[in-house]
Amino acid sequence: MILLPDDTGVTSYQWVAVGEGTHHQCLDDDNDGTSYVKCTAAGREMTIEFANPSVAEANIESITNVQFISSGRAIHRTEPALVAIEFEAPAGVSAYSETMSYDAHRASYETINGTARITYDGIHDWTYANLEDLELKCTKITDTSPAPAVEVYLSYLALRVTYVEAVSADNATFFGANF
Repeated sequence: MILLPDDTGVTSYQWVAVGEGTHHQCLDDDNDGTSYVKCTAAGREMTIEFANPSVAEANIESITNVQFISSGRAIHRTEPALVAIEFEAPAGVSAYSETMSYDAHRASYETINGTARITYDGIHDWTYANLEDLELKCTKITDTSPAPAVEVYLSYLALRVTYVEAVSADNATFFGANF
């Protein structure tokens, strides 16, 4: 299942929404240059909140992993744009951070998937409760080259949840005992 952004949390004013009214609306579909958020200033943060799962808790036996999916590009002739993406909430989810390097390209967006995390804190398996109210924090990282600063455009940010579907008790009886 895919969890899409549904609200914008605390965000530095340097992260600018383009093409939509809010940051989370700019990031809820991968439509490249139609809507995106952009930032040039290093150290600036943007928090994006995600919708609750679209699959009912009773339909999930276990959660295999959670992974973020992003699409972005650097607005520079040669240098990439660096953005650290980390889980911000709910409480207990480790703030593991990954630095994404979006290639320098004037027109194309690059899709980068984060590491598939099999635990929410480095030890314990994900639970349905962990999926509710998830937040990601994006931080623009200092550029590797001297001025001018490298601007980043992000057009998509979502969470992919891989899970094992729960087997219905009715199906188990039907397929197991009624033959």
